[in-house]
This record gives sequence, C-alpha cells and structure tokens, in this order.
Amino acid sequence: MIALPKFVRRVKTRGRYYYYYQEGRECKIKVEGQRIRIKAEPHEPEFWQLVAKLSGEPPPQSAKGTFTALIKDYTKSPEYASLKPKTRVDYDRYLNVIKEAWGNLKVRGVKSRHVLELRDRFAKTPAKANHLIASLSILIVWGIPREYSEINPCQSVKKLKTGKGYAPWSWEAIDHFRQHAHPYMWQAAALALYTGQRKGDCLKMKWSDVNNGVLSVVQGKTEKAVWVPIHRDLQTVLSQIERRSVFILTTSKGQPWASGFQASWRRQMDKPEMASLKEQGLVFHGFRKSAVVFLLEAGCTDAQVSAITGQTREMVEHYSLMVNQRRLAKEAILKWEKDCE
Repeated sequence: MIALPKFVRRVKTRGRYYYYYQEGRECKIKVEGQRIRIKAEPHEPEFWQLVAKLSGEPPPQSAKGTFTALIKDYTKSPEYASLKPKTRVDYDRYLNVIKEAWGNLKVRGVKSRHVLELRDRFAKTPAKANHLIASLSILIVWGIPREYSEINPCQSVKKLKTGKGYAPWSWEAIDHFRQHAHPYMWQAAALALYTGQRKGDCLKMKWSDVNNGVLSVVQGKTEKAVWVPIHRDLQTVLSQIERRSVFILTTSKGQPWASGFQASWRRQMDKPEMASLKEQGLVFHGFRKSAVVFLLEAGCTDAQVSAITGQTREMVEHYSLMVNQRRLAKEAILKWEKDCE
C-alpha cells in the first residue's frame, strides 16, 4: 500500500476507493479547507502532480520506488561507472530532465501514455525528445530486475521524425570552402573529409599517429581503433602544415584546440563568401558523410567503407542505398535515351 501524502484521505464507496485532498483536516485546530477530489490513483503521475500543485510542496523525492531513487541507484551502479565521461555528461542531462519532471513519481505507475506525454513536451526539438525517451528506457530497463518496475512503458512509444540529418558536402561546395576558408580551418575540414572521422577525433590527431602512409585513430566515441591510409590529397595538405605542436591541427596561433573550434567554425561560415554554403545547411559533420558517399561512389564495398570510418555496416548501408539509387537512376535514363535513338 502506497503511503498517502499529508491532507489526502482515501474513502471507500461501493467497493471502490476515492481520494480527496483537504488542507487542514489533520490539524488539531479544525480549520479545514476545500475538499477536492483527486481523479487519479496514487500509482499514477497525475495523482502526485495534483497533490504537489494543491499543497505547493511536493512529497519527498527520495521515497522508495520513485524516479529520484532509481536515478540515485543507477548513478552509483557499475553500468553507469563504465560509461565514458562524455557519454555520462550527455546522459546526465536527460536524467535531470526526468528527475525534474517525474522525480517524486513511482516508476511502477508510469504507463506508455505518460511517456508519450513527456516526449511530446519536447516535440519542437525531436532529436532531444528521442534522446530523452531512449535515456528513460535505459533507466527503466536497468530498474526492472531491481523491482522498480515490471515492464518498460517506453517500448511502444515511437520516435519523432528528425528530418534528413546533416547533408554531405558536394565536391563543388568543398572546393568553394577550400578557396575561401582560413588555411587552419581548411586543414581541419580536409582531415575530416579524407579520413571520414568525427570532429573530436580529428582535433586530437597527433603527428605521432602518422606512420608509413597510415593514420591510426582510436575513436573517442566508440574506442574503436582504425587505420586509415592517407589519401594523396590529404598528404599534400599535411605537408603544408607547420609542425608547431604534437597535434596536427592547431589554432591560427599554433595552439592545440582545447576549445573554441565551434566558435571559429561559425565565424568562418558567417563570412559573406560562405553564404551559399550556409543556405545549403552544410555543417562540419557533413565532411564525414561526404567521405562515406565518395567512397561508395568510387565502388568501395560497405565493409571497406566501415573499415575506414569505423561506422557500423548498417549505417554505411543507409548511405549505400542513397548512392545506389542515384547510380541506378542515371543508368535507367541512359538506357531510355539509347532506346529512343
């Protein structure tokens, strides 16, 4: 039986329980407030939300079985400790949202419709909404064998559509950027383009990672080790970089990129010469996507592309479908034109 908060009474009528909030009813001095029916059960979020609203003081958030207790236990677990620091920071952001929204609610009482309502609060930022529900699902699944809940109500809640994602850069756009960007920014772009690696990994690459025409990378996100043969055009770029640090990429002052790269990137893209690129919605991460597309267009297999970029075969297959569609469409038109001769 769930302990009821102050000023809440349970009344049994015709075999059914009803809940009422009446401030002052439990006081020695009988100055009772208005009796308000709570049209929800104690195991439902709406019950506690209404009580909190009426009392102006939410119930203790450390009660057994609540989301606050679950989050507290999870963040002390080996599973949480095994997360990479950056992943932990990102995950904590969503755990805080969950705690703020549902901290005092019983995990066992949350249903799919409640998850749906939480998701829709962030509908204007669908990617954030999807990450929030994914984090909630992980949290609840972790709590199931620990008797916080018996089911995962997130399973039946679909993700929101997030659009087409970051667009790959065309060769025309890449050449335009190369001509108008500051050299140190083009060097970063070239490293991302010709290795197919993420921005964070490119900024951490060292000269000692280059050996016998191969660049070795341990990816920060996946901890996967990949060896990327250096493209001849990338070799040209590398030969033009002055070695002022153990890191390949540096700021215009020759300092390693501790921070501030994104601000420098924005300044470059805000230049009038870059207006056409901004209109296309091109971002730095698009260079990694371009690498995948260009490799596929060159005839590389999904496995070969995956070996370079470190992406899963499933992710590469996603781009492969797009590239194959364009190739097949061109072949179809050529056959049609030939048939008309």
